[in-house]
Amino acid sequence: MLFTNLMASTGAGPTATFPASANGLDVIDVGAALDVEARDDVGEVAVRGWFQQAIPTGCAPPLGPTVPLFDDDCRVQLTWLMGAPERLIKVDSNGIEPGRPTGAALHPVFDGPGIEWARPLPQSGMSEPTPVVFIGHFDDPRAEGCRPEHLQLCRDRFVVTVVAWADGVDFP
Repeated sequence: MLFTNLMASTGAGPTATFPASANGLDVIDVGAALDVEARDDVGEVAVRGWFQQAIPTGCAPPLGPTVPLFDDDCRVQLTWLMGAPERLIKVDSNGIEPGRPTGAALHPVFDGPGIEWARPLPQSGMSEPTPVVFIGHFDDPRAEGCRPEHLQLCRDRFVVTVVAWADGVDFP
């Protein structure tokens, strides 16, 4: 599958006023979250950004043993939490074409919460990412069960345990 940057709206485009705190945690941006991940800090963080769900696609079964939540490369690699509201997915009569963010971004995985609050993909045109605040962590202990060639990728996953805010709505 070819990945391209279809349109990056880093200066103009959608805006959001994110909450400053969530569940007693200061809310940080995606760039700061990537710093937390690089330092191997342990503990929960609240991260604000722009969520783009994966395109609806079938994934080939992974080869060998896998760890649920971490080893589903097909879907996880197409799901983004971005620092800026980049429009990544183009839908037209030829199909669906995913893109990759040009700015700070990470791959979230959801341990419990669903994504029914996310903005749906359009019938035609460019996707609109959803402004969100996620609470979660890096370096989940379950990542140790990943295949050796995926171990670091699994450790780097941002495991979302709470969707605290999405598209202007607080979630209890």
